[in-house]
Amino acid sequence: MSEPVLNHGDGRRVSPWAAVLRVLTDPAETFRAMAEHPPVLVPYLVHTLVGLAVFALTYGPTVDLAMEAAVASLPPGQEVDFQMMQSVMRWSAVGTLAAGSVIGPWLTGFVLALVATFFGQFQGGGVPLASYMGMIGYARLPVAISNLLAGILMAVTGQPVNLTPAVLLPDTAGPVLAAVLSAFNPFHLWYYVLLGIGFAALFGREPRKGWVLPVALFVVTTLFTAASAGLNSALVSSMTLN
Repeated sequence: MSEPVLNHGDGRRVSPWAAVLRVLTDPAETFRAMAEHPPVLVPYLVHTLVGLAVFALTYGPTVDLAMEAAVASLPPGQEVDFQMMQSVMRWSAVGTLAAGSVIGPWLTGFVLALVATFFGQFQGGGVPLASYMGMIGYARLPVAISNLLAGILMAVTGQPVNLTPAVLLPDTAGPVLAAVLSAFNPFHLWYYVLLGIGFAALFGREPRKGWVLPVALFVVTTLFTAASAGLNSALVSSMTLN
């Protein structure tokens, strides 16, 4: 079943596939063209394809890093079946990468659509869940770009690549500060901008009217990440002391 063709705001026609690029260069007009019915299938297919590419790029380095960490944690002189360990690491990497790169975008889109539905009630409501999910799929395309870029760099360097200001912190920096700075990935900030524009467009309003959703999500996500990092650090310190 094909996706509908969108009516662009300036009178031209733009397909859902063309909207994948147009939303990055002209988000206000593109979201306005999609109005209350952004296609769902196309943006999430793009996320899935990018996820598969990231999977292929990062699978090898992920297994290698997991093996290095596992070997480093072994007590000196302990005998292990390295072939079995490597097999376990491979299957673990497959599960982790598949969940994060392929299944993750669909699940994230659905959860965020539920959150957007809640905020939409304060804007008058009436927008179906599928429309929120389609809008979010397009808005999150910068996240797909970030993941692909990080995957390419990891394939080249063999190490995870941090695209946030947290990479500038010294090793002695606290985990909470690192978690806060990690929220300022430029591609993720781009996503929040598109999310605000798309949210406003669903209700036929100007882009500046849609900031309540992205700002709330950014603040809550950042606070949750920082709190989790602080709690994890405290637990590790407690276990070390004991």
